[in-house]
Amino acid sequence: MTLDSQIVLASVEQKGPPGSAVLAVDLACENPSPQTRLAAESALIRLLGLDVDLSGFYAMAFADAQLAPLAEKFIGVRPPLYPTLFESIANAIVLQQISLDAGMSVLNRLTEIYGARFNYRHEVFYLFPEVRCLAGLGVEEIRRAGLTANKARALAECAGQIMERGLSLEYFEEMDNETAFNELVKFRGIGRWSADYILLRGLGRLDVFPQGDIGARARLNSLLRSDGKLSDLDVANIVKKWQGYGGIVYFHLLLSGLADKGLMCLF
Repeated sequence: MTLDSQIVLASVEQKGPPGSAVLAVDLACENPSPQTRLAAESALIRLLGLDVDLSGFYAMAFADAQLAPLAEKFIGVRPPLYPTLFESIANAIVLQQISLDAGMSVLNRLTEIYGARFNYRHEVFYLFPEVRCLAGLGVEEIRRAGLTANKARALAECAGQIMERGLSLEYFEEMDNETAFNELVKFRGIGRWSADYILLRGLGRLDVFPQGDIGARARLNSLLRSDGKLSDLDVANIVKKWQGYGGIVYFHLLLSGLADKGLMCLF
């Protein structure tokens, strides 16, 4: 991440059980300073959701026979956020209508091609591309990362709009969900699911369960042991019962899918 006008590599390790865990943070940068450390602390608190009070979610989840096993399985999980508006929008565009694995491969290639590099202990780390890096690129240039023409065009136009209007996450933070949603769908390539995803992953609106997510809906269907396929309306009605924690449940369902594929370890 970029802090105090320099690239900073942050390594975070959890030590201890969820109930009494401590995070050990190691920072690497060219010019460490007290200001850099403070900026890193503030950034990590937001990115890792460390200041989110989950007591209400657990009270609700553990009182629900269907949600309780899921909450117990991933107890301590915090809602992670993207650091910038552009990264939120870029992830939403790339991940549309493809598997998480495929989407992450494209995002990694995009980062390796257009992201700034940081060398540390004989390893190369990449920073997610800044908006100015993609704003001036053509569609075919962006397609080098493996995007379709439509997604590359959407990414280029969104980057250009953000640069031209000087937009950031702060622009949306004072808006309610509906107003922010209506602003987000004005961007090329941003529809129902993408706008919801940005509200959740960019703005931290934990009551938002992204509509139209086929994978999450299938896992929800399995969790609830529903006899038929859940419609978007069914999901919306279910989310209302979760007292503003639909986004937290969404994160848990994603993690459940990754665990089932063997892509994450449970302790």
